[in-house]
Amino acid sequence: MYKIKFLFAVHNHQPLGNFPQVVEQAYTQAYWPFLNLVSEYPGFKFALHLTGFLWEFMLKKHPEGLELIRQMIKSGQVELLGGGFYEPVLTQITEKDGRAQIELMNDFLFEHLGVRPTGLWLAERVWEPRLASFLHQAGFSYTLLDEEHFHYAGQENLYGYYLTEDQGLPLSIFPIDKKLRYLIPFRSLAEIDNYFQTIEQLGGQVAIIGDDGEKFGMWPGTNQWVYERGWLKSFLQYLDTNKIEMMSFSSFMAEHEPLGRVYLPPASYEEMMEWVLPPARQAEFIRLKASLPAESRIFLRGGQFRDFDLKYPESHHLRCRAIQVSTEVYKYDSPEARKDLYQAECNDAYWHGVFGGLYLPHLRRAVSSKLISAELKLPFRSGWEKTDLDLDGSDEYELKTPAFFIWVKPSTGGSIVEIDDRFNAINLTDVLTRRQEFYHLYSTSGGQAGEAKSIHEVDRVLPSEAQKWLSFDQYQRHSCLDRIVAPDITRESYEQSYFQEIGNFIGRKYQANLEEDSLVLEREEEVHLRNITARVNLKKIIRPGQNSVLFAWEIENRSEAVLNFSFISEWNLALFEPEYRIKDNRIELPGKQLFLEAASPADIWSFPIKTVSQSEKDFEIITQGISFHFLWKLKLAGGEKTSVLYLTLNHGRLDD
Repeated sequence: MYKIKFLFAVHNHQPLGNFPQVVEQAYTQAYWPFLNLVSEYPGFKFALHLTGFLWEFMLKKHPEGLELIRQMIKSGQVELLGGGFYEPVLTQITEKDGRAQIELMNDFLFEHLGVRPTGLWLAERVWEPRLASFLHQAGFSYTLLDEEHFHYAGQENLYGYYLTEDQGLPLSIFPIDKKLRYLIPFRSLAEIDNYFQTIEQLGGQVAIIGDDGEKFGMWPGTNQWVYERGWLKSFLQYLDTNKIEMMSFSSFMAEHEPLGRVYLPPASYEEMMEWVLPPARQAEFIRLKASLPAESRIFLRGGQFRDFDLKYPESHHLRCRAIQVSTEVYKYDSPEARKDLYQAECNDAYWHGVFGGLYLPHLRRAVSSKLISAELKLPFRSGWEKTDLDLDGSDEYELKTPAFFIWVKPSTGGSIVEIDDRFNAINLTDVLTRRQEFYHLYSTSGGQAGEAKSIHEVDRVLPSEAQKWLSFDQYQRHSCLDRIVAPDITRESYEQSYFQEIGNFIGRKYQANLEEDSLVLEREEEVHLRNITARVNLKKIIRPGQNSVLFAWEIENRSEAVLNFSFISEWNLALFEPEYRIKDNRIELPGKQLFLEAASPADIWSFPIKTVSQSEKDFEIITQGISFHFLWKLKLAGGEKTSVLYLTLNHGRLDD
């Protein structure tokens, strides 16, 4: 019979954009069987957190789940945890949006379940010190963070809770035991029993776990292990037999003093702080950590969650767009637009680790769609606007028309970073750049035979069929990218090298000016083509129409020698293979009544952009988009300019 107490928290979440059948599967294989079984053991008290997507899903599809939770709240078995309703990382959004998301959750829980939570679940356990005052002012008395946060602060006693503060406003924080996260539900009861004995021998007063509910039936192999083979029932009986006292977090705080005061640095859980590092640094970090004694590892912290904005510019762009939309939403005070915005702040598509996250197109595109949907509910004025959208110190140009919103970045090749199709509420250019990841270089494995495995222990060896897709880009997959290449280049040779041999225009700074209703981008560069070196001035013009946008190029040979060359304009579009067709001189998106048409190109080449990414199950080969390359073959005498080359993005028809 143990003297320690046991605090147990379960967090359930499904992201924006996930397939409906996956959400249903999570409910039937994990959420409902867990709740149904533990409800038969009223001594098993626990904290429960569901994100807004799941609360709304149960309200609409599975009211029996809501009713069971309601009964367990009334009996005192369940303590609800609050949070941002649509599971944002609170440090990544504006404080105004954070407060609103928390209030949405509080209001929902009060309306449907009759409670207002005093504890909060932080998405991905991302902590920054300012959250102490922010959460206190939001009405919370405690939250849970991983034990790594406390190690970084030099704390060794993890068997209780600590008090922190910001600006004199206090918040209690419980450390989540990492070993328990790996034991439950993946290991035998004997191992768990041994660990409880260890905690008691160390004088610990409480064991604490908080983790994903999907591990109880949704993670690979866990449904059979947890339910069919009876792990969960045996675990519940074990807790009853050994009289381990289960308590709510708030009850424990009422009966016990904090272990002390602590100031935690910015952090998330240990694995996240590795995933955020570039591959070489991640490998060095793991090597260095393994070389040190356990007591010295506390001085190694890896990265911080904000570094995903540096590792993946696409993530940073999404977040900047959300901030931009947030500003507009509050300016016009539209409740319908606010809901779209809050859903777009769901964290999953903004990072990558074991889960697909950023690498899953349906998650990224769901975020973009919600941001566009929010903007569609707001008034706007057509025309150009200069703004530093991505906060890098260089201005971008934003074009708004009834049909399209377009963002142009002069500092990176005069490229287009986003085209929003407002008629269909989609981001046409949401394409992920191919990068080398840590798991492309190193295989991972772990766990023990005959037992379920944590996602972090699942064997992953890069499959042989993935090797052909391990190509990595030397530039960001924007659109309207310019290349001057050899006149006799073939499709086959170009396909093998274009993503590495980027030339003198891609990624380079263009001069930008607004001339009446057009944006003019210009760069002069020295071009080397076999035995000829020439100075070339490249000018491109972007001009809006009623339901179209015109793109035009003027190329001038500023040298004396005759210049034979091919000019290529690259466009990376968020399409899968069946979603388009190339007909004559244009690319058609039939279901969307949209096409991209060129004036007399010599050819249009298309290449799929595929990535190899790890997931909770294994490796996945995913089409991120299609890369289209419009090619013109040109010859310019010394001092000669081209007649203008044209390419038009249209909805349904050409307009003058």
